[in-house]
Amino acid sequence: MNEQYNLWVMDLPHTYPYPLTSINQNSSMIHIHEATESIIATFEHDGDEQYQLYHLPLSGGHPVPFNEKENESTCYHAVFTADHQEMYYASNHENPLLNIYKTNLETNETHLMQQGDKAPIVVAAVSPDGSAYTFTETYSNTHAAAYYHEKGDKVSLVPDPSIPHVVKDITFAGNDTLYLVTNYQSEFSYIASFSLSTYEFQPLIQLEDEEINAIKLHNGTIFFPSQKGVRDHLYHYDLSTKALNNLDAPCDIIKKIQVTNKGTLYILGVSAHQIDTIFKRDPLGEWSKLTNHKVLGISDDMMIKPEVVHYNSFDGLSIEALLFKPQARNANGYSILWPHGGPQSAERLKYRPILQYLAQSGYVIFAPNFRGSTGYGSSFQKMVEQNWGEGPRLDCVAGMDWLISEGHAEKGKLFSMGGSYGGYMSLLLAGRHSEYFSGIVDIFGISNLLTFIENVPPSWRTLMNQMVGDPEKDREKLVSESPITYLDGMDKPMFIIHGQNDPRVKTEESERIVNSLKGKGVRVEYLLFDDEGHGFSKKKNEMEANKRIKAFLDSLVK
Repeated sequence: MNEQYNLWVMDLPHTYPYPLTSINQNSSMIHIHEATESIIATFEHDGDEQYQLYHLPLSGGHPVPFNEKENESTCYHAVFTADHQEMYYASNHENPLLNIYKTNLETNETHLMQQGDKAPIVVAAVSPDGSAYTFTETYSNTHAAAYYHEKGDKVSLVPDPSIPHVVKDITFAGNDTLYLVTNYQSEFSYIASFSLSTYEFQPLIQLEDEEINAIKLHNGTIFFPSQKGVRDHLYHYDLSTKALNNLDAPCDIIKKIQVTNKGTLYILGVSAHQIDTIFKRDPLGEWSKLTNHKVLGISDDMMIKPEVVHYNSFDGLSIEALLFKPQARNANGYSILWPHGGPQSAERLKYRPILQYLAQSGYVIFAPNFRGSTGYGSSFQKMVEQNWGEGPRLDCVAGMDWLISEGHAEKGKLFSMGGSYGGYMSLLLAGRHSEYFSGIVDIFGISNLLTFIENVPPSWRTLMNQMVGDPEKDREKLVSESPITYLDGMDKPMFIIHGQNDPRVKTEESERIVNSLKGKGVRVEYLLFDDEGHGFSKKKNEMEANKRIKAFLDSLVK
């Protein structure tokens, strides 16, 4: 509404929103604490991702830090007891592998509950009576075990926590049972139960080729979204009758789900042709929109819906992708490869202003979910581990060849554009496959894997060996997969964007490429935002970047 992030509220049934804060910073958590008539929330500062805990009155105002000692640190997650008197949270202000703390919200007394020692630990859920909690211990993106902690005892929630698996979500159902989402000994994540008296683990709900991501429990019913490739589904499951029903979600991607004490279901949803919207489901199963974007002049009819396509890569692996095709009267004959970030993420049916902007400006956009993408099974996701620059790169090349063979692109009239890992991949393709491209757009991408590993946030460092590679043992491989190694092949114009406060990929990764290309006499433009981090938290900056991207691309269209 004001082009910067703040907390907003709706007094239902009235749906006109009004702001609670004017801090102009992004938040990762909001909790209404009725006992003290306050809100507990986290805020970062200009993209630095150091989300600190604050509280403010329900009526709004300026947020006040919970603990000054945690300044310039990060709260990774917080959960609350059923009576809302205590808050458990994980923070890195005393330990790069995080500690778990408990705060009494009436007295503000805080106690250390547990220290991370082997890997980063994050509190996941707390029992209704506050006597126990669960936490995750993360060794890599594909191995995050979870444990039950009571009176000093640490009990694994799965039979063998050493087997690589992930636990995504946990919720207590009273003080004796909890439900968790995990892919333990399975390609796709499912819902399981865990008895706190017998420590028995039991799979409960498993869908074919669908990845369950989160659960919400209400009066014997579990509500949950699932991911199937580029699209989500929404279900509810009756624990007494074992009946599973599809709720026909009003959007393609479900970003968040919430169930109130009265059983009202809310979701935050989005589609490639529909911006973020809050939906409410009534008792009869009808969905209504609580946010009305027509007042902003935005209509779903204005958007281009992508096609979902498939192609075979160099080794026969099937790859799913999104294909945005401009209206014929606007087509300019140029195409854009959009490798997504992560890399253990995916490009899905999600609204991206830059993709809509460029597709409506005449560009074909092709977004492949190369090996390593999520939503296609655990084995597929693991294919990118210690393989950042080989398999996914060849998947992208095969995708461009498919695009050309299908008549959607011409060799030499392609651009590659992406952010984070997508920026890294665009740089790598620029150095190794220059013949495909007219130009490159790199948004906070990595140019040297060795310096990237060296500079990641401290809590990430234990994950790097499995995710990317060991800087000592795998040095030769990391050099061969670093874009900077192929600088000689980078001969096409390049536009590079970065945020000064980026905590994940330091600005030196971009500046290294900028300075090297300038030294070679290759056209390069550099846009640095001093109030952004690893992404855009301010709409004015995103709009400026998008306009500059389009101007750069248009200048190369002949």
